[in-house]
Amino acid sequence: MSSSSHLENIPDKVRHLKAEEDEIDQPSGISTPGIVETGDGIRKSSYPKGMNPKLRYIKPYWWPYKTFVKQRWIGRQILEVITTEFRDRSMEYYKHALDSGVTRVNGVIAKPDLVLRDNDRIDNTVHRHEPPITNDPILILHIDREKQFVVISKPGSVPVHATGRYFRHSILEMMESDYGIKCYSVNRLDRLTSGLMILALTGKAASNLAKEFAEGKVKKEYVARVKGKFPEEEITVDQPLMTVDRQMGLVIITPEGKDAVTIFKRMSYDAERDQSVVRCRPQTGRTHQLRVHLQYLGHPIANDPLYSTTEVWGKSLGKGGVDLTPASQGTSQADALLARKGSSTPIKKTIDRDHDDIDLTSPILLSEQARKIISKLRRQKDEAEDWIKWKEVIFSVKQAQDNLESEESAMNTNSNPDEEKNSQSKSKPTYAPRLKHNRDNSISDEKNSYSPSPLAKPEYLPEGFCQDCFVPLPDDPDPETLFIYLHALKYQTPELGIHETPLPRWANENWDGDWRGWSDGVVLKDVLKEDRERQERENQNIQDKSIDT
Repeated sequence: MSSSSHLENIPDKVRHLKAEEDEIDQPSGISTPGIVETGDGIRKSSYPKGMNPKLRYIKPYWWPYKTFVKQRWIGRQILEVITTEFRDRSMEYYKHALDSGVTRVNGVIAKPDLVLRDNDRIDNTVHRHEPPITNDPILILHIDREKQFVVISKPGSVPVHATGRYFRHSILEMMESDYGIKCYSVNRLDRLTSGLMILALTGKAASNLAKEFAEGKVKKEYVARVKGKFPEEEITVDQPLMTVDRQMGLVIITPEGKDAVTIFKRMSYDAERDQSVVRCRPQTGRTHQLRVHLQYLGHPIANDPLYSTTEVWGKSLGKGGVDLTPASQGTSQADALLARKGSSTPIKKTIDRDHDDIDLTSPILLSEQARKIISKLRRQKDEAEDWIKWKEVIFSVKQAQDNLESEESAMNTNSNPDEEKNSQSKSKPTYAPRLKHNRDNSISDEKNSYSPSPLAKPEYLPEGFCQDCFVPLPDDPDPETLFIYLHALKYQTPELGIHETPLPRWANENWDGDWRGWSDGVVLKDVLKEDRERQERENQNIQDKSIDT
């Protein structure tokens, strides 16, 4: 049977998948503008897909990049690594991509069972579907050409650097594309956090400014909207923090963590919503420090998807931290990695991605409570992903066709499928040839690739799938779920002085519910216009002096 066979040549049980599409939740399409809630409580936009005025979109594009094998990947099969390390697509998709030859290791096409070794280089081609971000512009607060820095207010929902599925929707790329200003990062804010950032205009300035942050010379103030009535008195939290799950970015309080200190003071209390606005002064700069310290006090950020849901944390919302007693079934990180070495880890038909690599990602043995929290967070994320909803129709059909072709090939060659299977199971691990040149850690810089798909197109592509990479096209998210009520308000540095943003609208004592914009009465200067005029005057002065001489 050739790959050009029509749908009617597929077995009945697979053909039924096409009929089942009517039973699968379809993208919402055009409906009354606003927000709809699905049965599982997920909020989504009901604007036509790709047309929500509160969102910023970008056309998907092909992106080739390369990276070297990380230490924890050594000795593991590439499909198993990709499936457990990354969660934005299904195992079936990753296997289809590998089978299609879009991934190479040391220049050789990497099949799913290839075992990774130290110093292997992975070259991959991905079709980037960058998620939408809120359509809030980056606010330019101050530009100093002499000291070579710019002060901005970052919108929530936008990462600072290229990361994961985000590249052009990142602060550094948007500063260049929107304003023509090439910037270098000095400090970092979480993607969900908004507020003040200092960016350098040259690499040298970035190094000097970053040193001030690293040495703790920068005083910072944040503002947060939290659940419950926060105490009136000033409170200091000095609990150490550690990241225990990379996939979800989960941080917990544990003695083995890094020292972290935060001072909190209530600004106002909203009795109608039972929420408080709190000023936060971090004395250290740890990942998720404010979010976890507020949760520890029993007052997590009101709309924090990671640390403030009762479905994951229970009625206490994580107050007092998680239990730290190691679970009986837990395995150390070293033992978990050792168990995956070589060919002893066969490709499984299904991988339980709620639990499969929890021990791989945590530096410490986790309690049963912590393991359950991670599983719930992963499951919650997966339930919001459209590849779950679509039941992998496309890959089920492709697999069925591949099976038919394999059976026909086996009959034509009079081979025994069972003997072939046994022979394969006893084969040695598959490795890529060693690189002959020096290790190069650079990342490919091809930014505008709209070339034809390198993926093999399946026989049947249901409506609602990407025509280039064949994954389901997700519905637009609710813009209000793309950020949290945490805002960097003020920085004070010895060299650059004091800089601050206006108070976010949601931090008003009498908040009207609209999260966009700033406190009433705020008038913002057009810093870009002033900078252009200043540069024009300086250029004119230079020209005048040149004429005089």
